[in-house]
Amino acid sequence: MARTPVVSTKVERVERQRRERTSDLVVVEEPLQIILEHGDAHTRTETPLAMTMRTPGHDRDLVTGFLYAEGVIAGVGDLISVRHCVRSDTPENVVRAVLNEGVAVPSRLLERNLIVTSACGVCGARTVESLSKEGCERVPIVEESFQPAAIRNALASLEKSQVWFRHTGGTHGAALFDNAGNLLQHREDVGRHNALDKLVGAWLRDGPLASSDGFIVMSSRASFELVQKTVRAGFPMMVAIGAASSLAVETAQRFDLTLVGFARESRFNVYSNGERIALEASELAFVQVEVG
Repeated sequence: MARTPVVSTKVERVERQRRERTSDLVVVEEPLQIILEHGDAHTRTETPLAMTMRTPGHDRDLVTGFLYAEGVIAGVGDLISVRHCVRSDTPENVVRAVLNEGVAVPSRLLERNLIVTSACGVCGARTVESLSKEGCERVPIVEESFQPAAIRNALASLEKSQVWFRHTGGTHGAALFDNAGNLLQHREDVGRHNALDKLVGAWLRDGPLASSDGFIVMSSRASFELVQKTVRAGFPMMVAIGAASSLAVETAQRFDLTLVGFARESRFNVYSNGERIALEASELAFVQVEVG
């Protein structure tokens, strides 16, 4: 199976009365199975945890970020190793995560194998109430901690960093920026939730800053699962190129996340906690949207 994120395929291009046979680049989508080794020293158990459709590349980051988002680990210190499983018939598509002793796996994850699609992640698996029960906390608010110029800088950097998207038009991007809008880390994937898991996994493993000192930008819409992952990581703001869903807004308001949608160079909507974004005296920097 292909291991590159992008492959060439033959296409027939039609434009009005004209037809031509040519080639085009498409993003690769392949399954990735996540196997978890856990338990005490004398009762180690190996459990097939989840199957996700993803774009190959940064698989260790993806698994680390997924385990963190699902509450399996509190940090990379809970992991002994995250590696491709050489014992598998398709080792490039199987990752084995080994947990330290004493790390308890949530029972809801062991009751069934999770199917994670590239469209919606673990669909319907979480609620706003469950996030509170699982330890997600409100994000502390520091007023005017972000300038609109930082968001504009971030949008421009995100577009430039999406190499796979430029070749295929088929990937989502997730990027981490500091408070000034400087790009720190970036990941791409066919699934928006995978892209964010890869980014959070990279941040956990090699994090260049505390979560309170940065913000996330997504090239997609703002869904509940993306807000959940951002809240879990403790970032104070998430910026999305597309629209926000009602549950994403509700969750952002519940946990004091600043949620920005329809982000463009000249304007964007703020759905919750706009006090973190300073006003610019010279222009209308954003439009406040009241929900509920």
